[in-house]
Amino acid sequence: MEPQDEVRRVYEETQARMAELYREYEQIKATQARLKEHNQVALDQERDRLQQELRQLEAEFGLTLLFHLGEAARECWQEVLDQENFWQFVRFGGLGFILGLVVKSLMS
Repeated sequence: MEPQDEVRRVYEETQARMAELYREYEQIKATQARLKEHNQVALDQERDRLQQELRQLEAEFGLTLLFHLGEAARECWQEVLDQENFWQFVRFGGLGFILGLVVKSLMS
């Protein structure tokens, strides 16, 4: 074999190996891009899931708070209704209002 032929053969083998390495490199880059995109999609999905869960927790907390505040308001109102002074105020305040209407109609 001639030295030129040997150099040509080595050159062609090197070219083929370089082309193969370049294809592998491009595959690795493509795989990395897909993984990055997949990871971004997964992160977006996780973020959306967490936001949904947070909204649900906020709604549950709001309803719980409203229920307990409603319960406390009912208890407070019941205490007011149980007091005799409240009913005296309603009785005499209502009577005073009616007398005021009667006096006003008589004065007109």
